Amino acid sequence: MKTYKKILLVLSVILLTIFVYAMGINYYVKCTVMDRIKDIDEIKDVDTIIVLGAKVHNDGRLSLMLKDRLDKTIEVYNKLDIKKVIVSGDSEHKDYDETTKMKEYLINNRIPEEDIVVDVYGLSTYDSIYRLKNVYNIDKVVIITQNYHLYRSLHIANSLGIEAYGMPSSGEDYFGQTAREIREILARNKDFLTSLFNVKSKYLEKGN
Repeated sequence: MKTYKKILLVLSVILLTIFVYAMGINYYVKCTVMDRIKDIDEIKDVDTIIVLGAKVHNDGRLSLMLKDRLDKTIEVYNKLDIKKVIVSGDSEHKDYDETTKMKEYLINNRIPEEDIVVDVYGLSTYDSIYRLKNVYNIDKVVIITQNYHLYRSLHIANSLGIEAYGMPSSGEDYFGQTAREIREILARNKDFLTSLFNVKSKYLEKGN
């Protein structure tokens, strides 16, 4: 019985240590980039936007989350002197294509096709930001996604030497958002380590 209690105590200490570590990294990631999240009138001398991909339904409809990101992109494009919009998402396989739908939506809302760059290998947030720097040679950018997702995106950019500013898209009350927020804590921890070691993306060629 005593041995069982000792094992339980050790396991409890290990789990508590992991929890404290994870929450510490989560707090660090958020605190170090809070000042990079801006209102539209605070952003100066940036001519490139990257909008991060999100779910596209099987019938081709944009998820509400992705539509909100693209609507914010259109707003920023029209208000600032933007010359390039990079749509970055998962279009690695023929049966799932985020970036084509993103591009179509922007064109249908009067963003000139020649101003849109399509990155089909933005398989993850880290891939999108890593490729921004190492494939497309962008070192100054506005990142557009939901607020909760901006912290991680901006931290990756900062770690990779990109001068990035975050522009949150409207809306946070999406279905399943609580679970998404919890997963994001784990993702911040993962990408803290990934960016710390400057891990290379799977694809290092232009995907458009």
